[in-house]
Amino acid sequence: MKDFFFTLLALAVSASAPAETWRPLGDATIVDGWITPFYVDDNHQQIDPATCPFDVPVEECVETPGVYRLINPFGGKDFHLSDFNVDGTPCDIVIDTRDSRMVTIEPQYCGFTDVDPSEPSGYYKYYISDMGTYMRRQGQAPELIRLFGCASTINGRVITIPQPTVGTTPDNVIQASDPSFAGMIVLPEVDDDSDQWRTLGNATVIDGWLTPLFRDDESGHYYSAAEHPITCEVMVSTVNPDIYCIVSPFTSSTYHLSKYNLNTRDVRITFDMSDRDFVTMPTQFSGYISRTDDGMQPYYITDGGSYMLANGYTREQVIGQYYNSYYSDGVLNIVAPVFCLEPAGSAKVANEPQIAQIYFEAAGIDDVVTDDVADVTPIYYNLQGIEISNPTAGQVYICRKGKDVKKIIY
Repeated sequence: MKDFFFTLLALAVSASAPAETWRPLGDATIVDGWITPFYVDDNHQQIDPATCPFDVPVEECVETPGVYRLINPFGGKDFHLSDFNVDGTPCDIVIDTRDSRMVTIEPQYCGFTDVDPSEPSGYYKYYISDMGTYMRRQGQAPELIRLFGCASTINGRVITIPQPTVGTTPDNVIQASDPSFAGMIVLPEVDDDSDQWRTLGNATVIDGWLTPLFRDDESGHYYSAAEHPITCEVMVSTVNPDIYCIVSPFTSSTYHLSKYNLNTRDVRITFDMSDRDFVTMPTQFSGYISRTDDGMQPYYITDGGSYMLANGYTREQVIGQYYNSYYSDGVLNIVAPVFCLEPAGSAKVANEPQIAQIYFEAAGIDDVVTDDVADVTPIYYNLQGIEISNPTAGQVYICRKGKDVKKIIY
């Protein structure tokens, strides 16, 4: 069904690797299925981790929502076995929950090392993962992993790890404790910013970002975005009335490819409409994650004009190449929808690019945004996209007046 043929946007430039930023969420509660089951109590009974949960700070990746890191869980004094830890180096644990039915815990050192005479070094340095991640790395199909009950999952705020695994190196994290001792992480309740948005009703979205990337299984043709409109909620910011968002279009039941989306969380896709002739949108997570042979692929979306501005182009150059998005007559027109495979990756378009449009009429957006462009002074640009304040008679220019753009001889 899916097809990953795409071309680099002609205006694309090399983007540097993004620096991850994290936002604190509060404290998570951990039931440790990795280390605790390997210890016994004073009565020489295996310790049940459910009897000794502990809290640690947790953060979420801003660029990749659904990826969490636990802040030094096994190096802090709240961990009941901390006195046995001979390594005082702080160490965070990263967990990827973007696929709710196949949570990924890549092999990583957890910050806990204890004395173990059976090891050649005399110490056991705990690397941790989970059986589902191990099986996936070995090429097992997700369906089979779930069938055997090895897949870690997230439901609401609860991450369940049915088979935590440990090892002494990243390559041998396959040892599991008693399978009756599962691991669990309960994420904190997070106050959302819903009070900062006011609903305007529903909008109709013509998706020029992702729909054109996929082929119809029967015909083999790329899907037409116009033939598969999406209905979703549209909102306006109560903090900045020029900022609008559409809510979770790619998880909407009206999106014909939503059944292939691994993401189930709501997202807001935002637009800055302070200039209706030059609407911008930051590169942001679309809310769509597809399954690939290597795991999964999240999609980030923006528009050509915003991407060019972020990579050093001037406003005039963007307009000169007709990449600017604009709002007119109740419709937001994204003339150059582009997507990225990383938060700051190079912009890409489908092999058969299609325009993206958001129809706001039903949402009553014109009660908030007016589109009075009468008497707008024309702006002239040369063919290089540079604004010309004093055009010369007989020369060819690009003339913009409101939403109307055309090439003229002055």
